[in-house]
Amino acid sequence: MKRKKIGLFGGSFDPIHFGHLHLAIEMFEKHALDRVLFVPAQLSPFKRQASPQFNAKDRFEMVRLAIEPLQQFSVLRCEIEREGPSYTIDTVRKLYEEADQKGESWQLHLILGEDALVDLAKWKEADNLVRLAPPLIGSRMSEPKIFSSYSSAMTQAVQEGMTKIPVLEISSTIIRERLKKKLFCGHLVPSLVLDYIYSRSL
Repeated sequence: MKRKKIGLFGGSFDPIHFGHLHLAIEMFEKHALDRVLFVPAQLSPFKRQASPQFNAKDRFEMVRLAIEPLQQFSVLRCEIEREGPSYTIDTVRKLYEEADQKGESWQLHLILGEDALVDLAKWKEADNLVRLAPPLIGSRMSEPKIFSSYSSAMTQAVQEGMTKIPVLEISSTIIRERLKKKLFCGHLVPSLVLDYIYSRSL
């Protein structure tokens, strides 16, 4: 049985933007992934004091619209339907369990931007996570910055997953600020997502 290489891309996606899509497409192509699964979080453990500005239903729908043209990309509801903070290790285990039930063999890989490396060692069961879903990190640099909080296993996983790509400097925070000021955002967000935002006065 051929093992499928699956990219797992989690985040608030508050809202999703071209930077997210660019990273996912680069990882998909450079690592010959079979699929990419987007997983909007209910609430990031690192953002407990700052809930997403858009609600879970809207963030899910915006991701769905953004990836509509990409046949191998899909979006999962599992974290937005789970109460409390979203822990990636729980999602990874659930996906492996579901793959086994379907008789499929999967190798999951976390898709990360280099900004995620700062807190990676603080993620729940971080060493188990990078073992079960080795990270693929999109970065301008081919050599990662290794933090003192990393275990040897995490250091190796990050070094092996570093992928040099052009990086788009776009943030959801800036997009939300521009939306509030009624400034043009078509260069930052897919048109279907913008239409959704405007049609619901989000």
